[in-house]
Amino acid sequence: MSLNTKRVAIVGAGLLLAGGAYVAGVSFGPSREGPMSFAALIVAPVAAGGNSSAASLAATKSTAEMPAPAALSAVVRVVSPEYKTRVTTLETTGKVQFNEEQLVRITAPVTGRVVEVLARPGEGAEPGRRLLVIDSSDLGAAKSDYAKAVSDAERAEHAIDLARDLFEAKALAQKEVRAAENDYRKAVAERERAASRLGTLGVAATQLKAIASHADASTLVVVRAPRSGTIVERNISPGQVVSYGQSDTPLNLFVIADLHTMWVLADLYEPDVPRVHLGQGVSVTLPCCPGDRYRGTVVNIGDAIDKDSRTLKVRAVVPNGRRTLKAEMFVRVAIETGASRVLTLPQSAVQRRDGKTFVLVETSPGQYQRRPITPGAEFDGLVEVREGVTPADRVVAAGGILLRQGGP
Repeated sequence: MSLNTKRVAIVGAGLLLAGGAYVAGVSFGPSREGPMSFAALIVAPVAAGGNSSAASLAATKSTAEMPAPAALSAVVRVVSPEYKTRVTTLETTGKVQFNEEQLVRITAPVTGRVVEVLARPGEGAEPGRRLLVIDSSDLGAAKSDYAKAVSDAERAEHAIDLARDLFEAKALAQKEVRAAENDYRKAVAERERAASRLGTLGVAATQLKAIASHADASTLVVVRAPRSGTIVERNISPGQVVSYGQSDTPLNLFVIADLHTMWVLADLYEPDVPRVHLGQGVSVTLPCCPGDRYRGTVVNIGDAIDKDSRTLKVRAVVPNGRRTLKAEMFVRVAIETGASRVLTLPQSAVQRRDGKTFVLVETSPGQYQRRPITPGAEFDGLVEVREGVTPADRVVAAGGILLRQGGP
């Protein structure tokens, strides 16, 4: 066998293995070069190579033109254009923040020295959990005030009973009885105020009896969590002195947040303000994970434009079940401003060559024609088709690389 003969056999076999046999027997529409079958793609390059034998060339051509409809259907996939709903979005940037409606900032209830800190950032907190202990003289004073108020209320009660007995015996004027009743009401009110003060300091109602009898004189105040959540901030250490009511911006000893939902504050420029409304859906993506989307809802639109950035703040509540969203993160925000029905094709069906966009349309079984189209936006693996095809057309969505089409 000569060198050229070997070349014919090797090239022909290689092209057949690469997919030529799958499209054998398929013809195409007219092109500048005229009708062409896939067998011509195999024979022409080989014939140009030099002095090949006629027997090898004929054998190669015969093998390439063998019909293989089953293999062809497995490679070339044909679909019809479909109408899909395309959501119109407004893309902008934003920042993640804690949900302020589910956030608790704990400040010092009394002035005193921190004796013990019982919680750390990252830990969960249930209602009533002990967070820290403060040694405060304010608690001692509050207990003394309550014990005195209880004693005064008891004395006033005895005084009113005596005044009523004397009045019935006509040994006391009625105004004295009324004065005794008034003193009793004042004493009861003072007792309730002192008890309420103890309640704000974390003293349980079951302890009031012992305080009234001077059996409980402890000055340790236990600060507890008022609601469930996650401790996201701690600004206190043992031995530190804390103050109550001495500043307009008191120190946050602890911050507890519910991380199941987060706020996303998006920046909206003035021309886009009319497009955004309450209740619209938002899609949030992170720069690190563009494939992960977090769905939320617009719950608030600001009332004032920032004078420096000329943007309006739009707030959305976004579920955070996996706790991926972190406070102060910068994110991409897509606000859904509307929806429309558009004709679409898979992205794999659209081909581009020499600055032209086209698809291959099946005109009849085994016959394909190149047809120019006007594409629109891409979304969810689809391409909007504005002109060029109709839902009645059958378009090649996969395997188009095997179908050579000249076209105008």
